[in-house]
Amino acid sequence: MTREDAREIAQEYNIPLDQDYHTLSAEQVERVLAAADMRKYRKPRGAFGSRARYFHSLLCRAAVRAENQ
Repeated sequence: MTREDAREIAQEYNIPLDQDYHTLSAEQVERVLAAADMRKYRKPRGAFGSRARYFHSLLCRAAVRAENQ
């Protein structure tokens, strides 16, 4: 995922990237899952945790790369 993709997805689905996943509301988690579904995202095989948590983490990492470059 590119930096621009992450920013566009976060803006389109109103996903806060400056919050820890565990502090998101149920509505925000649903938006993360909707964005993951749109991208047909699958969490890594054998990963512990939810698909929403992994996708939120992916978005956050991509956005941070964009700010640091």
